[in-house]
Formats: sequence, C-alpha cells, structure tokens
Amino acid sequence: MPARQVHLDFHTSEAIPDIGKRFDKQQWQEALTLGNVNHINIFAKGHHGWAYYPTEVGEIHPNLNFDLLGAQLAACHEIGITAPFYFTVGWSERDIRDHPEWAIRDADGSINAPGYDRAAGPEAERPAYLWERLDPSPGGGYHESIMAQVEELCVRYPDLDGFWFDIYHVARANYNDHARSRMKREGVDINDVAAVERSHSLAVQEHMRQLRQLVASYHPKATVYFNATTRLEDVSLFKERVFEMGTHQDLEDLPTTWGGYNKLPLDAKFHLQQSVPVAGMSGKFHKAWGEFGGFKHPDAITYEAAAMISFGASCNFGDQLHPSGEMDFETYRNIGHAYDYVEQIEAYGPGGVPVAKLGMMLTLNDAADHGVANMLLETQTDFLVATPDNLEQFEVVIVPSGASLSSARESEAADDSQGHFVRAGLSPKQAAALQRYIANGGKVIAFGAGALNTTATAFAIDVGAEYIGPSQYQFDYTVVKPTEGGLAVRSPTQRNGLVSSPFVNYDGGLRASITDGEPLAMIREPYFDRSYTRFNGHRETPYRLEDSAYPAVIRKGDVVWFAHDLDKLYFEHGVRLHRDLVSLVIELLHKAPLVEVEGLPSAGRISLLHQPQHSRYVLHLLYAPPLRRGGVEVIEDLPQIGGVSAKLKLPEQVIGIRFIPSNRTADFERNEDGVVVEVPSFSMHTGIVLDY
Repeated sequence: MPARQVHLDFHTSEAIPDIGKRFDKQQWQEALTLGNVNHINIFAKGHHGWAYYPTEVGEIHPNLNFDLLGAQLAACHEIGITAPFYFTVGWSERDIRDHPEWAIRDADGSINAPGYDRAAGPEAERPAYLWERLDPSPGGGYHESIMAQVEELCVRYPDLDGFWFDIYHVARANYNDHARSRMKREGVDINDVAAVERSHSLAVQEHMRQLRQLVASYHPKATVYFNATTRLEDVSLFKERVFEMGTHQDLEDLPTTWGGYNKLPLDAKFHLQQSVPVAGMSGKFHKAWGEFGGFKHPDAITYEAAAMISFGASCNFGDQLHPSGEMDFETYRNIGHAYDYVEQIEAYGPGGVPVAKLGMMLTLNDAADHGVANMLLETQTDFLVATPDNLEQFEVVIVPSGASLSSARESEAADDSQGHFVRAGLSPKQAAALQRYIANGGKVIAFGAGALNTTATAFAIDVGAEYIGPSQYQFDYTVVKPTEGGLAVRSPTQRNGLVSSPFVNYDGGLRASITDGEPLAMIREPYFDRSYTRFNGHRETPYRLEDSAYPAVIRKGDVVWFAHDLDKLYFEHGVRLHRDLVSLVIELLHKAPLVEVEGLPSAGRISLLHQPQHSRYVLHLLYAPPLRRGGVEVIEDLPQIGGVSAKLKLPEQVIGIRFIPSNRTADFERNEDGVVVEVPSFSMHTGIVLDY
C-alpha cells in the first residue's frame, strides 16, 4: 500500500457555478509532486449526490461540463500516482430528495437526520455535517442504484485503481418499510433494539459483499474500502466484523478534535493483527474534517505521519478541493514537509507486524478500552489486542471493565459469536479460555465487571473472592496495603509512586468477599452518600477511619482483580494515582516484556514492529506533547529528548543496531536479558533498527 496518500473531498453544491473550471493537469501534477504524494482518493460522487463524470445512471453536476474524474485519473497515472474513486453512500442529498423511500427511518417513522429542524425556514442556518441518511441494504432500491453506477464506473474506466465507499456509521438501526419487511421475514422482534441493530448491520454487510464482488468481477486487483467500519465506537457494525469486507483498512480520524492522539495506536494494533494493510488517516485541517481555510502546522502533520508509520500504517491526509478544481499549493507544501520525512522512514513501518507479550481484550466500550490503552501508552508499556484464540502468545492479559452492570442484564449482554469482544462480563467461551490460559501459566489483570459472568451474578474466573454486588456508595477510597511481594508504597516523587493515605475513586467499587486471595489494597468507604439532607463540604464525604471488609485490589496467584473500573475512571478523570497503581500491578506480573524504555516522558510513545521479511525489528520512539488550545489539541513543541535508553529481549540474536532516519550505527550491550541501547538525543521521532 502506498505510504504517502491524500484523501480529497469534493462535496459541491449545485448553487456554486463553474465546477472544475480552473482544473489544470499541470497545476494538479505540480501540487501532488510538491506534496510528495503517491496516492490520492479522487471523487466519482459526493454528498450532494452529483457525479463528476458523464453518467447515464447517475446525474453529473449541473455546473460541470467535462469529465473531471477522468481528467484527474489520467493526470495521476501519468506521473505514477494511484487514484481510487471516492463514492458516497450514507449521505446523498440528490438521491434522498428524489427518493425519500430510500431514507433510513427511526422507529417513529421520521427520517434519520439528527439535528434537522423541520420547522426551520429555508434561509435558516443549517448545522454543520447535517445530512439525511440513506439505506443501502439490498432490495431497497438505493443499493441497486449504487450497484448500477459502480458498474458503469468499472466499465468506463478500465484503468481504475479501486473504490473508497463512504459513510457507513450514520445509523445503528433502520425502521423504514423495506427494513421492516426484511425483519419480518427474518423473524426479528421489532421492539428488540439489539436485534434490529444486528439485522441492519448484516444487511449493510451484504450490500458491501455484493459491491466487493461486482468490482472484483471487472477489476480483480482493485482496492475496495468501506469507511467507518473500522471504528471501535461503531459497535453494531464492528461487532459483526463488517470491516472484513474491505481489501485494506483506513483508520479515519482528526486527532485535534475527534479521537485524540491516543486513538490511532489501539486501532492500528487491532487491524494489523487481522493481517491486512492499514493506513492512518488525519487531515490538513485544524478543527473539522473538510473545512475550507483550515490549516494544521506542517510540524503537526509531520508528527502525525511519523506516528502512523511508527504504528505500522501508511499515511493519509485529508484535503478539500475548491469547487473551481484548482489545487491549493500551501496545503501540498505542508503535506510535502511531512512526506519528505515519511519517505526516509516508510520502509520501517508499513508491512511490519506489531509484537508484544502483554495483551488487552476489547469490550467495545470506548472508555474502558481506551482507558486501558491510555495507561499503557503513557507508561510506554507495549501491548497487542488479545482474543480467546491468541491468549497463549501473551505473558499477561488485561480484561477491561466493559459494559455497566445494568447493561449486563440486557439481552445484548453477550460477546459476539466468535468471542472477540467482552461486551458485558465474560461469556462462557471467554471465561473457559482465560481459565485454561491461567492453568497453563498465563497471568490476568481484570477490572470491575470485566471479571464477572454475563448476568453479573458471579465471578467468571477465579480471583480468590466471591462476588457480593455493587457498592452501596456513590464513590469510595482506596488504601494500598504494603505486603511482601505485593505493592510497595513508594514516594509520590518516584516512578509509579503512591500515597499511603486513602485516595478517592469517583465511583464505588464492586463488593467481594475474600476467600483465598491476598488483598493488595482495601476499600475505605465514606460516612454516607452526599444528599440534600446529609452532605459535608463541597464534594465527597470524608472516608471512615477504618477499612471496609471489601478489597480494592486482590491477587490470587497470577490473577489480579480491581474492584473499580479504573480503566473508565482514568479515561474520564485522568488520576495519575490510578494509573500508577495499575502500573505497579503490571510490574508484579509482567516479568518478560520484549521492550522496556527508560527516560521517555509520559507523552512519549513506543511501538515495536517485526519485519521478518527483512530479518529485523524496529522500535519507534515518538515525543510531541499535545496541547489543549480552546477545544482543539495541537502539536506545537518538538523539544529535544535525551537520556533515553531501551532494553530489548527478542527471540532472535541481534547482530547489529542502527538509528533511523540517520542510518547511524549504534553501540550496544548484550547480556542474558537481551540488548541495551542508549538513544541519542532526538526531536519528535527516531527509530532503532535491530537486525538479526
């Protein structure tokens, strides 16, 4: 997969004249050359519903009088740039205007379009990103229209490179007439929301399967991608593994305002483990995808690109072409600044396989999953995604807290059919796999309800305690109990330092009765919950002077259970004491990490990739602290980082080490624990290449 990509939006209203009038092949090529681009997604059909080529199936933009798509494709191929076709699906203004029966509808029969004020006058301000949503499921009419237009494109352009189909995240359920008829045939209870969502997801998946098959029948080597199916937060699509319909995965994001700078690592690790090519996606924009006049500083684009390469992904940055068709040289100058650096390091990222001895299971609860990932990323603890089928490759497996206890009792309270995701406690398959793993020497860390069964009535794995129930308090406190071989209460000035005093949890922990486990920390409860009749001071009621009978952290052998959802709490509140407590527990169990890095601040990131085809590992080191400016995270400061060292214990014997991009060779120490490398001072990014 090309490593230096651009995703070019072009959603142009019929109210704008002279579409494409200033397109010029030479200017187009000069811009892409300035940007050092080798792949660009160009537009066959945009959100307004207009095509940008002569069509007999769809409708060409009324203010376009030539084949803009074909001209762009020819201009790209002339200079060796691949150019898949963008094609909108979930949003298409012209289609829904002409065919309201194709709309996705809510249960009350209204068209699904959150934020649409039907009473607003024609000149009232329209909210950003407001589109009425379309149903692409087979048999409903819109799917058949898409198939006909895609087939037309396949025939018209025999040298096309692929398709990029967009907007599949817009609705988790659909109640239009076509969907209701399908669900009636399927025997779906229309009042069962989870069943309705699953029916919709499977129908969309069938739409994708037919599209993929159609494209392959004309162009077997063409790429096909369905956007938004890769996102963990789109639960119903992700749970059905709809992302498997694509030939590769593009991880769309805008870290300044969307998922933040910790979103890419988890997404990339998951999808690279599916053995398909992956591209990270961001934008040249400052605040919003597709904004005109928004610019991210070239240093920020360079950092984001280096991060994509570091986590094994190709790079893709979004741009929005002016309706005139003229490329903006400033945009491509900024992108080129980043891609000049990417060209120096791209051989050491995409195609690499992430490796680690610590795994975390996924719950598809955003706060739980990213809470765990954030703690690991900030402590430079490398990890992969664990499933019941790959547990044996890990020394330690972390089970996040997952869904809440209330949702654990709903009909949705089960993992997906293959057991990949912990939805609300551990399914019998997951619990059995974890118990086998533990019996074979594996180690497990579990948070809160993540260790329970799917009915939230008992522990699903043996944690050395019996489950009692939820806390009776709104919040509580944790007191660490120093024990031999347990958690040493270090000074807060030390790495992973804790305090000996009780520290607050912004939620109550689950209650358990210790059987044969060892308490590493206990819950200290408040005198009472805060209410209008009983309250103390501004916020939390003070803690009692004696510990409760309930453990906050309990260890039985190589299994540690946290009574609190510290993953969610860390995601939401960022209490360093919570992260340090978890890190100390990881230190207790994780004795054989493949990589340990010292001296990198918490905003530093590491990624260890294996490139067996080149007989080498690459350890990428990144540092650029995101700064909060208004409602946006910006990358501005790229200081020199010194005093960093890395210790790696790899299965193969290292015979040489060098740094990228300098290609300077390195001295290193080798002992029974592996190799130790002192990292020269660097800014933003460096890589350590370990040949074997």
